[in-house]
Amino acid sequence: MLLKGELPMPSLTEKIKDKAKEIGFDLVGITSAEPFRKALEILKKRELSEFTTKDLKMLTSPRLHLPGARTIISLAMSYASSERFTDEEAYIALYARGRDYHHVFREKMELLMDYIKELRIDARMKAYTDTGPILEREIARRAGLGWIGKNNNLINPRFGSYLLLGEILTNLDLELDQEIEPGCGKCERCIQSCPGNALIEPYYLDPEQCISYLTQKRGILPEQERKKIGRNLWGCDTCQRVCPYNRDIPVDLHLEFTPLLKGDFKKVLGFMKHKMELKWQESALSWRGLRILKRNTLINIANSGNNEYIPLLEKELNNPSPVLRAYAVWALGELGSENSRKILRELYRSEKDQRVRKEIKEALEKLA
Repeated sequence: MLLKGELPMPSLTEKIKDKAKEIGFDLVGITSAEPFRKALEILKKRELSEFTTKDLKMLTSPRLHLPGARTIISLAMSYASSERFTDEEAYIALYARGRDYHHVFREKMELLMDYIKELRIDARMKAYTDTGPILEREIARRAGLGWIGKNNNLINPRFGSYLLLGEILTNLDLELDQEIEPGCGKCERCIQSCPGNALIEPYYLDPEQCISYLTQKRGILPEQERKKIGRNLWGCDTCQRVCPYNRDIPVDLHLEFTPLLKGDFKKVLGFMKHKMELKWQESALSWRGLRILKRNTLINIANSGNNEYIPLLEKELNNPSPVLRAYAVWALGELGSENSRKILRELYRSEKDQRVRKEIKEALEKLA
């Protein structure tokens, strides 16, 4: 029995939530480890990107990841920034401008799991942060961290949608949180503003049309996709920038996510495989490799319409990668000059790679 004025002891769930906030998470909620049956039915009708497993059972069944799981601790951190990016040659999505969130989350989740083990030695846990085949946003939605907006991002009424997510599956029986009612209403600014026309309808994104996806897609992109990328070096934030819920939100909450990178053509093309600046190496955009960044930069230059970058392109014609030579050739064809035409004719005589030769022929036709 509590004495007068004495507060009840915090529950296990309350202790875990308090510790999560102390460690640095902005949002924490609890949901059950029951399967996501509604999501499963929706996914059966959708086209999934190459980054998503085709194993729908694995995506929607938490207990396949941790047998005996009872609940899931959903965690979020804001990466919203007060900085405005106007003086740069290409755009980088905000989440990729600071330290790689995978590492930040992993460190913080390890601290939280160590604490939980101190409280309950019998606790079993498995943690992900965009690192496992499971529906993170659906977990966060069900845990009350926000609702899924029409742009498919999680939206929180206080923090908006500039949120990074992680989750800890556990066998512990924790207190569940209530879901938040959706707040998009009739607003469709994200759909109307999507530069790739990837938001086919509310809550349905076609990954093949999404600029963020295209900047990470491997291989030789068709010309339509190159044009669509525009001057996006990595990712796209348009659907978030236009969202009313991203106005007047807390910003600059975590030093780890302070934006450090800026789109710089010469800098990116000058990087060597093992000689990138540390802040670029420690960014989330490094996971696809340097060649993707250089490819995107060549596409960005072509879409800039600025002939001042032609010397950069001509230098890339000697790149040992035939893929990058092909993109440099295409970019020269888009910008073009009399000197470029002469250089491409000479290159055609010595070039052995058929993909590059094809690009040279097409570029010369444009320059004729």
